[in-house]
Parts: sequence; C-alpha cells; structure tokens
Amino acid sequence: MNPKFELMSREQLKAYLLSNRDDLEALEALVNRRSPDAEATWYPAPLTEETIRISEEAIQRRIEADDRPSKNFQS
Repeated sequence: MNPKFELMSREQLKAYLLSNRDDLEALEALVNRRSPDAEATWYPAPLTEETIRISEEAIQRRIEADDRPSKNFQS
C-alpha cells in the first residue's frame, strides 16, 4: 500500500521517490506539484548581444543564489 502522497511535504515526497524509484504514482504526484508555466521565468533565446547579456546576468544571479548556504542545511 502506497503512502498518502498528498499529505507528504515536497521534501518528504522527493525522499520517498529517491528510495522508491519505480513508483510511478509517487513521481506523478511530485510532477503535479510543479509551478504552473504562468509562474515560470521565461528568458529569450540568446540570439543578439542584448539577449545574451540578459541570459548571462540571469545565470550569474542563479549561480550566486545557489552558492549561498541553505538555512536548513546542517553539517
């Protein structure tokens, strides 16, 4: 019997999926929780110098954000 995925937090569901990689029902539950495309950030294709600059800046901001230590991380 599968756990009740709707009651799990996103983190709990991801952990469950990592240990139960063949559970397609769990995968579907996780995929259904993704942000709608309306909330996604869309970047133009890097075809001009301006769009390349915009893309590079966005990538750099993402890298810097990912490099910050997580408040939930404990060593």
